[in-house]
Amino acid sequence: MVKRCPFHRVDQSPWPLLTAWSLGISAMMFVQFLHGDPFYRVLVGLGLVVTCVYWWFSDIISEATFMGKHTRRVQRGIRIGFCMFLISETMFFASFFWAFFHSALAPGVALGFFWPQEVYTMPCWGLPLLNTSLLLSTVFPCNMAQAAIKAGELKIALNTLGLVMFLGGCFVLVQGYEIFTAKFTLADGVYGCCFFSLTGLHGLHVVGGLFFLFIAWSRARLGHFSSSRHLNLTFSIWYWHFVDIIWIFVFSFIYVWSNLGWQWTFSDVFSSLPF
Repeated sequence: MVKRCPFHRVDQSPWPLLTAWSLGISAMMFVQFLHGDPFYRVLVGLGLVVTCVYWWFSDIISEATFMGKHTRRVQRGIRIGFCMFLISETMFFASFFWAFFHSALAPGVALGFFWPQEVYTMPCWGLPLLNTSLLLSTVFPCNMAQAAIKAGELKIALNTLGLVMFLGGCFVLVQGYEIFTAKFTLADGVYGCCFFSLTGLHGLHVVGGLFFLFIAWSRARLGHFSSSRHLNLTFSIWYWHFVDIIWIFVFSFIYVWSNLGWQWTFSDVFSSLPF
């Protein structure tokens, strides 16, 4: 006899452990790639991650859509958990911005009291501005897709989500071209390290956002969503907006602030004070 319960009772699942294991393998393969190993090993690790996440999502979708386990109380708990996840992601990016501003605002002896160091800065008004336009142009279609689901307009929701994924894919392609044609590398000083770390990690988050949006699009096409139950779509849109906001900070500081040659340091600020 199955006992009904409004709370979130998690069944035994191998996917959290396997996903963590595949993420560890991916990180190890990426470090080995930085030391000269072939790139296909990184792709193998990412393939394992995608496979584990796919089957994990399949179990969650079955529990939510066909087994009726996601009650209102469960959905509220999942919302809180996803908000905490976004906060942790914000702190993750904040650590890299902290490293950037630690060197940019107060360059020490190791940096020659100069920022950026003797490396090329990436132009900010070419491809980066195009990428900014691509990402910001997805804000309205995302919200329109959610409004269409609430109104029962499935075709509009599918078309707008498809447009968002297309623009996001263009962003990834332009970002990849920019990285592979850059005149400096990850090893070229603190600026190069911060630049490739932030843009690369943001690019990976964009790919993850596209994956989530594709799952939401597929579920909408299969009729899994209703006007009152579309939590997967809501989370996908939240995550995509989070990616948009992070890119605004990346573009403003890593591209524009560094490229315009504003050599503001803490010593300059304090020396300009009247006391």
